[in-house]
Amino acid sequence: MVRTVTGKNTASNYGKENCGEDGTSVPVFPEESPWGPFYSNPLSPNLSRPTSGFILTKTHCGGRCNQCGPNSYVESSHTFSHRCFEGDRIIKDANNQLVKVPGSYYNNKDALVAKVVHLIRNPFDNVVSRFHLSYKEMFKKNETDWLVKYTKSREGFRSFCKDQSKRYRRDEQKSKFYTYVFDFAKDVPCHADFFRFVQWHNLAFITTAELGIPTMIIHYENYTYSFNQTKDMLLDFLDQEDKYEPPLFLTGKTYDYFDKKEKTAVARMFNKLAHKKTWERTRHYFEE
Repeated sequence: MVRTVTGKNTASNYGKENCGEDGTSVPVFPEESPWGPFYSNPLSPNLSRPTSGFILTKTHCGGRCNQCGPNSYVESSHTFSHRCFEGDRIIKDANNQLVKVPGSYYNNKDALVAKVVHLIRNPFDNVVSRFHLSYKEMFKKNETDWLVKYTKSREGFRSFCKDQSKRYRRDEQKSKFYTYVFDFAKDVPCHADFFRFVQWHNLAFITTAELGIPTMIIHYENYTYSFNQTKDMLLDFLDQEDKYEPPLFLTGKTYDYFDKKEKTAVARMFNKLAHKKTWERTRHYFEE
């Protein structure tokens, strides 16, 4: 949306997503920080490079692994914030071959990062969407047995979650991070994704507080209920001009995959684990 209405490029920590003419990642600040961030659409003839305002840059930070145990996804605020400035890039090696370099890290991040846009989605929809992402990845790999076992449906989702719960239950029982929530969270479909959701937003709020820079919080559904107002507020925050018609916004799907008892258990989980700011910004998702 930002690229379309401004005619200016945005950026990403993940340089492998879009490359320049020679197949390598195109850094926004080639001299100051060749390790990132990188232009999102460096070859687009319709996008120019911003010369003023702020460049919206995508990062996923840390604590977001999929199909993994708590030892792989529990993060400290230090490791989480470190990964907010970390990505990957495509370069040419000594033999002029294209290679992916993981762990690319901003040089002098304090000088580069000036503002934060913090996006929050309905946690129930977010968890189902993560399952759909797994389905998409397995489809690309032509993992037919997986696709047959976990169909892209309510039943397939719940079957997938049940197996994940069995696989990691012992590790979760041993983890001190589940101490206060395991008993009522263990039977929630894909409860580990809800744990990761709470942790991610907790650490995002801690990171932005430590950075001490202006932060704009956007709830995903704001684009559905007040698109123009949300667009204008974001562009004002980025100090970018609204020049062109925005793309058509297609509202993300909502999923009735959880029963009332499960939703109540998730609400209790959030209430126990959520940072004050996380709870303030998500509690409305649990209100009938």
